[in-house]
Amino acid sequence: MKRTILAVVCVILVFIPTYIAIASYVSTQNSPISNSYVEKIEIADLDAKNTLITKTNKEGDLVSFFVSMNASAQKVAELPDPLVGTPFYKVIFYSGNVAEEYKYYFSTDGSPSYVELPDGTVAQLAASDVNKFLITPYALSLFPDEELPSLTSSLGVQILPSKVDWKYLVSGDKYSTLSGFETSSETQTYTMEGSVQLNFSSDADLYTVQVYDSENKEIYNGTTTDLTSLDLSGDTDLTIMLTASWYEDSTRKYYGEATYNFKTHLQAGAEFFIGESSVDPGEFVAITGYNVSDPSKIVFTSEPSIGYTPVFFADGDHVVGLVPINVELEHKSYVFTISYGSAKQTMNLAINNKKFNTRTQEVSQITVKNARSEEALAAFNELFEQICAENETTRYFSGNFIDMSLDPAVKARYALGFGHMRTISATGETYRNIGIDLLVTAGTDIPAANSGKVVYTGITAYGGRMVVIDHGLGLKTWYMHLGEYKVAVGDIVKTGDAIGTAGNSGFTETNGVYAIMTVGNVPVCPYSTWENSVIMYTKG
Repeated sequence: MKRTILAVVCVILVFIPTYIAIASYVSTQNSPISNSYVEKIEIADLDAKNTLITKTNKEGDLVSFFVSMNASAQKVAELPDPLVGTPFYKVIFYSGNVAEEYKYYFSTDGSPSYVELPDGTVAQLAASDVNKFLITPYALSLFPDEELPSLTSSLGVQILPSKVDWKYLVSGDKYSTLSGFETSSETQTYTMEGSVQLNFSSDADLYTVQVYDSENKEIYNGTTTDLTSLDLSGDTDLTIMLTASWYEDSTRKYYGEATYNFKTHLQAGAEFFIGESSVDPGEFVAITGYNVSDPSKIVFTSEPSIGYTPVFFADGDHVVGLVPINVELEHKSYVFTISYGSAKQTMNLAINNKKFNTRTQEVSQITVKNARSEEALAAFNELFEQICAENETTRYFSGNFIDMSLDPAVKARYALGFGHMRTISATGETYRNIGIDLLVTAGTDIPAANSGKVVYTGITAYGGRMVVIDHGLGLKTWYMHLGEYKVAVGDIVKTGDAIGTAGNSGFTETNGVYAIMTVGNVPVCPYSTWENSVIMYTKG
């Protein structure tokens, strides 16, 4: 009997450590986190950058540091009012299946920092711990971007330093060295255009620049001030070594040095040309640019303002931006200023004085009610803006656009031209005509004014059956009041292809087609395109 009892005791003793381990594991998986069991943390900084850090046994382990920082914090009644609602670091502590969120309000100026615990209580962090955190790479989002060294090219591309030695004032007259800057140990190549232009987010006190040509011969040694004086023509490959120094100064909270070593492919400067120097109200002009690699970085302004900013599209070895001149603009001279990289040009455009007649449109009250009500116009305008917002990047059009009045197969007659004022007989309302009313025998094929892609076919109360063709570069033609369609969305049509037939759908009581041309979301006059296509400058 004694032997049996002894055997049972021995078995129990053997399994006790296992039971303890299992109990400990279950406790770890399901109980609130004990700092000693933290396995990893996830940090979300003020820029919403998330970093997952796993605990290690190495010196300076950040998981252990946060655990220790929490343990050293002193409980306070509540978070100070000035910090309520301000941005904070979110740090999630993981232990098994348990995750708990802590909120850290770090200060960089020596004032107290706080942590809000998962249970809603608040503790003040030890200043020594805060200062240790401020020199880690994870603290960079706490410091203003404009006070950290950042270098960009004339095209707005950030140039990475090879080394940064940067100190930031954290309390009183005490500076801490920041780390975590993005650097590059390899020599990067950046494209610049026109001239070498280096733009710092914060002006340094001293720049030392050395420039070497493709044969490693030094061609410049000085400051950034005279860099633009380098006599360079055509495409050139350069190597640039630059050191920028910010001195310790009581007027700012930082000082240090950034070193850069990079190559640049210097291209010829951008040039811009306008297709015409004067236009009638409602027409449009083309601005052509050369030596432009990124059209989205072109900056356009006008004085007085024309109320429109053109979009530039790549078109072979150049870029093109179409500029619509709203028919309501005053007849005067306008100055366009175009900037790209280091290039900046001005050009003048005169708007001629032109008068428009008023004509009456005979239409019944029922047609007005059904096709030109507030609801019908609102629906059409909403669709109009949606279609105008999307543009084909390929230029499909070439040569002259079709004047349907001269097309023997169409035999169109003008009812009302672009820009003229129209008065509705049934209501007396007067408004400006933004398209061309053409009388055409019902069922007659309506041709595409030029090559393009069909981007819309559909019916609206105001426009009736409608087809829209995108010719590229933001230029579209619209065909309304059709009897039927002969194309579908996505079709690529050529100049003269039948896109539908003449009809009387929508706001009309006569057979024909209502044709509109738009640049961006501005209706424009198509007349000049019938004889001269779109006038664009061709270099050489």
